[in-house]
Amino acid sequence: MVDRNNNNNNTDGGHDGDDDDDGEETLKYGLLNIVSSCDILASSSSSSSLSCNIKVPKVRFGKTGIQIPIVTLGCMRFQQTWDGTMNDFEKVSKECQDNLTETMYHAIHNLGINHIETARGYGSSELQIGHAFKSIFDRGIKREDLIIQTKVNCMPAKDFRKTLETSFRLLQLDYIDLFSFHGVNMDFAYDLMFQNEDDENLMDIIKEYQAEGKIKHIGFSTHGQPELIKRCIETDQFEYANIHYHFLGSYTASGGGQCGGNLDNIRLMKEKDMGVFIISPYDKGGKLYAPSKKLRSLILPDLEPIQYGPLWLWNHEHIDEQSAPIHTITIGAARPSDLDEPVIAAYMMANRKEEMIEKVKNVSKRLHDAEVDALGKDWIENWHKGIVNDVYSFGQIVWCHNLIKSYGMLDYAKDRYAVFDKNLQSWDFELSREENIGKSRIGWGYTPGIATRLGSDYSPLLPNVPEKQKEQILKAIEFTYLHCSNNNTAAKLTIPEECECAYDMRPWTAFPER
Repeated sequence: MVDRNNNNNNTDGGHDGDDDDDGEETLKYGLLNIVSSCDILASSSSSSSLSCNIKVPKVRFGKTGIQIPIVTLGCMRFQQTWDGTMNDFEKVSKECQDNLTETMYHAIHNLGINHIETARGYGSSELQIGHAFKSIFDRGIKREDLIIQTKVNCMPAKDFRKTLETSFRLLQLDYIDLFSFHGVNMDFAYDLMFQNEDDENLMDIIKEYQAEGKIKHIGFSTHGQPELIKRCIETDQFEYANIHYHFLGSYTASGGGQCGGNLDNIRLMKEKDMGVFIISPYDKGGKLYAPSKKLRSLILPDLEPIQYGPLWLWNHEHIDEQSAPIHTITIGAARPSDLDEPVIAAYMMANRKEEMIEKVKNVSKRLHDAEVDALGKDWIENWHKGIVNDVYSFGQIVWCHNLIKSYGMLDYAKDRYAVFDKNLQSWDFELSREENIGKSRIGWGYTPGIATRLGSDYSPLLPNVPEKQKEQILKAIEFTYLHCSNNNTAAKLTIPEECECAYDMRPWTAFPER
C-alpha cells in the first residue's frame, strides 16, 4: 500500500503563495514521506515481502490487564462471503483461504499483531478463521499468545445461547479472550442485556460462560448515540468497548452528547479504567486513503492523513485536556500488505514518540485554525447543542456540512449521505417511526437516519436548538443536501479544487464484495 498513485499532486497546498510553488511543495513533501515509509519497511525486512520484522508496540488494555497491540487485525474484509449461514468449509475457495491464513500469520508472526477480532455477523469469517488457526498453530504460533475477540448481536436469550455456541464451534476454541455484545446501538439491545426474560438476561448468560472460563473479558461494540454508550459504561459491567471516535468526529454519534460526539465517553472510560478500542480509523474515520486536497494540504508537511489519523488517536492522552488514552485501533485487512500503512505509523509511534507528539499537535492546531476560519469559533463550539439524531440524523448531516466547509471533505460526506438516501427509499411515511425502524432494527442501528427533502421545514424537529443558531442549522442541512444527496435534481454544483481527491490508495477490495 505504500505506492500512493499520486496523480493529483499539482494542488493548492492551502497556504499563501503561488499555486505552482504550493503544488511543488506538496509533491516534495509527499515524495519525502513515501521514501521515509519505504525505508521503514525495507530496513526491517528480509528478502521475502512477508518477513517484515517491525513489531507493533503493546499497551495495557484498561482493567483487562491484557497487553494489547496498538493495531489489531479486524476480520471482516478477507472472508469469502457475508452469508453467515455458510458452514461448509469445502465451499471456501483455496485462493480466499490461503490469503486469509497468510494475512493472519503475517500479522501475528511478523508484526506482533496478536489481537484477532471477528464477529458472528461477519459472514464466513469465524468458519475460515477456525480452520486458519489449525494451520497457524502447526507453524509454531501458540494459542496462549493470541488475543481472540468475537462479537454476537443482542437477541432473545434462547437464540443468543445458540448463536454463541455457533461461534465457539466455528472458531474451534475452548475459550475466547474478549467477548463483545455486538452493535449495542439502540435501547432494545441494552434491555436485552440487562432486563430479565424467562428469568435470565444476556449478561447473565455471558457471566455464566465467564465463570466457566470460556470467556475471559466482557465488552461491547457500538455505533450508538453517546447517551446510550454512557448508560452502558455506567453499569460497570464492561471492561472495554469498541467505539467510534476520530480526529474529525464520531461517525454515527457525531452531533450527539454534551460535546458533539464521544469525547465525554472516552473520558468516562478512562475514569472506569476501560480498554478503548477504536473502530474503522481509516474509513469511517475520514476515508484517509483518499483525502481531499485541502485536508492533505493542512496535514502536510508533518504527516500524510493516513498517518495522522492513527497517530492522533495513540497520542490522544497528550492532547486531551483530561489526558484520556486510546489503546488500540482495528484494521480490516483484505491482504497482508493492507497492514503496511498502519504498521509504518505504529513504528513511528514506537521509535519517534516525542517527534510524533509534536507533529500531531502541529497538525491539530492547523486543522482547528482552518475550522475556525471556515465556520467561526462560536459555531464550532456550539453547533451541536440541542440537536437530536433520530429519524433524521441531523447531527451527522450538519457534521458533514462542517467537514466540507472546513476540510473540503466532499467525497467522505457524500459517502455518509448515501446511507440516508438509501434509508429514505424504504421509509414509509404512512407508518410510525417505530414501525419503520422495526422493519430493520439491526441494520438501522448501524446506519441510522433518512435523507432530508428540499423545501421542507425541519425547524419543528429542532425544539431544543437555541433560536440564535436554528437558522444556521437549517441552512447547513440544506447545504449538505444540495452537495451530497443523490436525490438532488438541481443543476450540478461546481466542485472546488480543494474538494478534489488528492490521491486514491484505498486498500484491496474485500473478498465478499468482489
